[in-house]
Amino acid sequence: MELTSIPTIVIISYMIGEIYKVIFKSKKQLYKIIPIIVSITGGLLGILIYLTNREMILNANNIWTALNIGIVSGASATTTNQIIKQLFNKEN
Repeated sequence: MELTSIPTIVIISYMIGEIYKVIFKSKKQLYKIIPIIVSITGGLLGILIYLTNREMILNANNIWTALNIGIVSGASATTTNQIIKQLFNKEN
C-alpha cells in the first residue's frame, strides 16, 4: 500500500499542471512556472498524505521527509510531461 502514494502524487501534480496550462492558454510566458507549481502541489500532497495516512507514504518518519518525497514526486510530473512531449513530437 505504501508504494501507491508516489504515483498518485505524480498523477495529481501532472493534472494540476495540465489544468494550469488550459487556464493560462493565452499567456504562454506563464508556462515557465509550471515546474514550481507542480512541485509545490506535490509537497502539499505529501504532507496531506502523511497527516491522513502515515502508512501510505514511503518511509516517511516525519513531516519533512513527507514534504521532500512530495516535492520530488511533483517535480517528476514535469519530467513525465517532457517525456510524453518528446515521444510524440513529430519532426518535419
